[in-house]
Amino acid sequence: MNEKQQIQNELEMARNAVKNAGLYLVCKNEIDKLADVAVDAYQNYPLHNWLFGGTYNPIASKLLMKVSLNTMIDNGVIYADSSELNGFAVWMPPKYTGNEAFPFLIKGGMKLILNSGLKLMGRLLKYENFAMPLKKKYTNHDDWYLFNLSVKKSAQGKGIASKLLKPMTEFCNSINSICYLETNKDTNVPMYEHFGFKLEEKDFIPDTDVMHYAMTKTPNNSQ
Repeated sequence: MNEKQQIQNELEMARNAVKNAGLYLVCKNEIDKLADVAVDAYQNYPLHNWLFGGTYNPIASKLLMKVSLNTMIDNGVIYADSSELNGFAVWMPPKYTGNEAFPFLIKGGMKLILNSGLKLMGRLLKYENFAMPLKKKYTNHDDWYLFNLSVKKSAQGKGIASKLLKPMTEFCNSINSICYLETNKDTNVPMYEHFGFKLEEKDFIPDTDVMHYAMTKTPNNSQ
Protein backbone atom coordinates (compact mmCIF):
# COMPACT_ATOMS: atom_id res chain seq x y z
CA MET A 1 0.00 0.00 0.00
CA ASN A 2 1.43 3.39 -0.94
CA GLU A 3 1.36 6.49 1.26
CA LYS A 4 -1.61 8.06 -0.51
CA GLN A 5 -3.70 4.92 -0.12
CA GLN A 6 -2.75 4.62 3.53
CA ILE A 7 -3.82 8.20 4.23
CA GLN A 8 -7.12 7.62 2.42
CA ASN A 9 -7.73 4.49 4.50
CA GLU A 10 -7.03 6.42 7.69
CA LEU A 11 -9.45 9.13 6.59
CA GLU A 12 -12.24 6.60 6.14
CA MET A 13 -11.42 4.96 9.48
CA ALA A 14 -11.46 8.35 11.22
CA ARG A 15 -14.80 9.30 9.72
CA ASN A 16 -16.25 5.98 10.82
CA ALA A 17 -14.86 6.49 14.34
CA VAL A 18 -16.57 9.87 14.51
CA LYS A 19 -19.90 8.47 13.28
CA ASN A 20 -19.69 5.50 15.65
CA ALA A 21 -19.22 7.94 18.54
CA GLY A 22 -22.55 9.55 17.67
CA LEU A 23 -21.08 12.70 16.19
CA TYR A 24 -22.32 14.42 13.05
CA LEU A 25 -20.28 14.47 9.84
CA VAL A 26 -20.83 17.84 8.21
CA CYS A 27 -22.03 18.27 4.61
CA LYS A 28 -20.69 20.88 2.21
CA ASN A 29 -23.97 22.80 2.27
CA GLU A 30 -23.55 23.34 6.04
CA ILE A 31 -20.18 25.08 5.83
CA ASP A 32 -21.77 28.53 6.02
CA LYS A 33 -23.38 27.60 9.34
CA LEU A 34 -20.08 26.25 10.66
CA ALA A 35 -18.40 29.52 9.73
CA ASP A 36 -20.98 31.35 11.85
CA VAL A 37 -20.07 29.12 14.82
CA ALA A 38 -16.38 29.95 14.32
CA VAL A 39 -17.06 33.68 14.06
CA ASP A 40 -18.85 33.56 17.38
CA ALA A 41 -16.11 31.48 19.02
CA TYR A 42 -13.20 33.54 17.67
CA GLN A 43 -14.30 36.95 18.92
CA ASN A 44 -11.17 38.75 20.11
CA TYR A 45 -8.99 35.71 19.48
CA PRO A 46 -5.40 37.07 19.30
CA LEU A 47 -4.49 35.44 15.99
CA HIS A 48 -7.60 36.65 14.19
CA ASN A 49 -7.22 40.15 15.63
CA TRP A 50 -3.70 40.29 14.16
CA LEU A 51 -4.70 38.75 10.82
CA PHE A 52 -7.26 41.50 10.29
CA GLY A 53 -4.96 44.37 11.19
CA GLY A 54 -5.43 44.54 14.94
CA THR A 55 -9.23 44.55 15.23
CA TYR A 56 -11.51 41.56 14.94
CA ASN A 57 -13.46 41.58 11.69
CA PRO A 58 -16.36 39.10 11.80
CA ILE A 59 -17.15 39.40 8.09
CA ALA A 60 -13.57 38.67 7.03
CA SER A 61 -13.24 35.99 9.70
CA LYS A 62 -16.29 34.21 8.31
CA LEU A 63 -14.93 34.40 4.76
CA LEU A 64 -11.59 33.01 5.91
CA MET A 65 -13.23 30.10 7.71
CA LYS A 66 -15.48 29.32 4.75
CA VAL A 67 -12.50 29.22 2.38
CA SER A 68 -10.55 26.99 4.77
CA LEU A 69 -13.45 24.59 5.30
CA ASN A 70 -14.24 24.37 1.60
CA THR A 71 -10.58 23.61 0.92
CA MET A 72 -10.38 20.93 3.63
CA ILE A 73 -13.70 19.12 3.57
CA ASP A 74 -12.74 16.54 0.93
CA ASN A 75 -9.34 15.77 2.44
CA GLY A 76 -10.05 16.06 6.15
CA VAL A 77 -12.53 15.10 8.85
CA ILE A 78 -15.04 17.83 9.69
CA TYR A 79 -17.74 17.02 12.19
CA ALA A 80 -20.06 18.64 14.72
CA ASP A 81 -21.54 17.69 18.06
CA SER A 82 -24.94 17.19 16.40
CA SER A 83 -27.04 18.44 13.52
CA GLU A 84 -27.65 21.54 15.67
CA LEU A 85 -24.01 22.53 15.03
CA ASN A 86 -23.24 23.92 18.48
CA GLY A 87 -19.56 23.14 17.98
CA PHE A 88 -17.31 21.48 15.43
CA ALA A 89 -13.82 20.15 14.86
CA VAL A 90 -11.56 19.91 11.84
CA TRP A 91 -8.79 17.31 11.66
CA MET A 92 -6.32 16.92 8.81
CA PRO A 93 -4.53 13.61 8.19
CA PRO A 94 -0.79 12.94 8.12
CA LYS A 95 1.38 14.86 5.63
CA TYR A 96 -0.72 18.02 5.83
CA THR A 97 1.62 21.00 5.33
CA GLY A 98 -0.83 23.88 4.92
CA ASN A 99 -3.39 25.01 2.40
CA GLU A 100 -2.27 24.90 -1.22
CA ALA A 101 -2.57 28.28 -2.94
CA PHE A 102 -4.62 27.32 -6.01
CA PRO A 103 -7.44 25.41 -4.22
CA PHE A 104 -7.52 28.19 -1.62
CA LEU A 105 -7.99 30.85 -4.28
CA ILE A 106 -10.64 29.06 -6.35
CA LYS A 107 -12.69 28.08 -3.31
CA GLY A 108 -13.19 31.63 -2.08
CA GLY A 109 -9.73 33.06 -1.58
CA MET A 110 -10.16 35.67 -4.32
CA LYS A 111 -13.31 36.98 -2.64
CA LEU A 112 -11.40 37.12 0.64
CA ILE A 113 -8.63 39.16 -0.99
CA LEU A 114 -11.15 41.56 -2.52
CA ASN A 115 -12.82 41.96 0.87
CA SER A 116 -9.73 42.28 3.08
CA GLY A 117 -6.82 43.12 0.79
CA LEU A 118 -3.46 41.59 0.03
CA LYS A 119 -2.10 42.41 3.49
CA LEU A 120 -4.28 39.66 4.94
CA MET A 121 -2.81 37.15 2.51
CA GLY A 122 0.66 38.28 3.52
CA ARG A 123 -0.15 37.69 7.19
CA LEU A 124 -1.63 34.27 6.41
CA LEU A 125 1.53 33.27 4.56
CA LYS A 126 3.67 34.60 7.38
CA TYR A 127 1.69 32.55 9.87
CA GLU A 128 1.90 29.32 7.86
CA ASN A 129 5.62 29.86 7.22
CA PHE A 130 6.05 30.01 10.99
CA ALA A 131 3.54 27.38 12.10
CA MET A 132 4.12 24.56 9.62
CA PRO A 133 7.89 24.21 10.23
CA LEU A 134 7.12 24.05 13.94
CA LYS A 135 4.66 21.22 13.30
CA LYS A 136 7.30 19.44 11.26
CA LYS A 137 9.81 19.89 14.08
CA TYR A 138 7.68 17.90 16.53
CA THR A 139 5.88 15.42 14.26
CA ASN A 140 7.65 15.39 10.89
CA HIS A 141 4.10 15.89 9.56
CA ASP A 142 3.24 12.31 10.56
CA ASP A 143 0.44 13.60 12.78
CA TRP A 144 -3.30 14.00 12.81
CA TYR A 145 -3.64 17.79 13.00
CA LEU A 146 -6.43 19.50 14.90
CA PHE A 147 -6.84 22.51 12.65
CA ASN A 148 -9.87 23.90 14.43
CA LEU A 149 -12.07 23.35 17.46
CA SER A 150 -14.91 25.85 17.84
CA VAL A 151 -17.87 25.94 20.20
CA LYS A 152 -20.30 28.84 20.04
CA LYS A 153 -20.32 30.91 23.19
CA SER A 154 -23.88 30.05 24.23
CA ALA A 155 -22.95 26.34 24.22
CA GLN A 156 -19.62 26.57 26.03
CA GLY A 157 -19.21 24.91 29.42
CA LYS A 158 -21.51 22.02 28.49
CA GLY A 159 -18.92 19.38 27.65
CA ILE A 160 -19.07 19.86 23.90
CA ALA A 161 -15.30 20.31 23.51
CA SER A 162 -14.78 17.00 25.30
CA LYS A 163 -17.42 15.32 23.13
CA LEU A 164 -15.64 16.55 20.02
CA LEU A 165 -12.08 15.75 21.09
CA LYS A 166 -12.26 12.31 22.64
CA PRO A 167 -13.33 10.16 19.66
CA MET A 168 -10.52 11.43 17.47
CA THR A 169 -7.82 11.28 20.14
CA GLU A 170 -8.95 7.73 20.94
CA PHE A 171 -8.84 6.87 17.24
CA CYS A 172 -5.29 8.27 16.95
CA ASN A 173 -4.29 6.26 19.99
CA SER A 174 -5.72 3.10 18.39
CA ILE A 175 -3.57 3.52 15.27
CA ASN A 176 -0.52 4.67 17.24
CA SER A 177 -0.55 8.15 15.72
CA ILE A 178 0.53 11.43 17.29
CA CYS A 179 -1.92 14.36 17.48
CA TYR A 180 -0.84 17.94 16.97
CA LEU A 181 -2.53 21.27 17.57
CA GLU A 182 -1.71 24.90 18.01
CA THR A 183 -3.48 27.62 19.92
CA ASN A 184 -2.85 31.31 20.36
CA LYS A 185 -4.69 31.78 23.62
CA ASP A 186 -3.07 30.91 26.93
CA THR A 187 -6.34 29.91 28.60
CA ASN A 188 -6.78 27.11 26.03
CA VAL A 189 -3.56 25.39 27.05
CA PRO A 190 -4.85 23.86 30.34
CA MET A 191 -7.95 22.58 28.56
CA TYR A 192 -5.88 20.69 26.00
CA GLU A 193 -3.52 19.46 28.71
CA HIS A 194 -6.58 17.97 30.42
CA PHE A 195 -7.09 15.84 27.31
CA GLY A 196 -3.52 14.57 27.32
CA PHE A 197 -1.81 17.16 25.14
CA LYS A 198 1.65 18.36 26.08
CA LEU A 199 2.92 21.89 25.53
CA GLU A 200 6.04 21.50 23.41
CA GLU A 201 6.93 25.09 22.67
CA LYS A 202 5.63 28.62 22.93
CA ASP A 203 6.91 31.66 21.12
CA PHE A 204 5.68 34.85 19.53
CA ILE A 205 4.77 34.79 15.87
CA PRO A 206 7.68 36.83 14.44
CA ASP A 207 7.22 40.60 14.66
CA THR A 208 3.90 40.29 16.48
CA ASP A 209 2.63 40.16 20.05
CA VAL A 210 0.67 36.95 19.31
CA MET A 211 1.89 33.97 21.33
CA HIS A 212 1.85 30.59 19.59
CA TYR A 213 1.51 27.39 21.63
CA ALA A 214 2.49 24.11 19.93
CA MET A 215 1.07 20.98 21.56
CA THR A 216 1.28 17.24 20.92
CA LYS A 217 -0.48 14.16 22.20
CA THR A 218 1.45 10.92 21.84
CA PRO A 219 -0.44 7.60 21.83
CA ASN A 220 0.62 6.78 25.38
CA ASN A 221 -0.57 10.09 26.84
CA SER A 222 -3.59 9.72 29.11
CA GLN A 223 -6.81 11.67 28.68
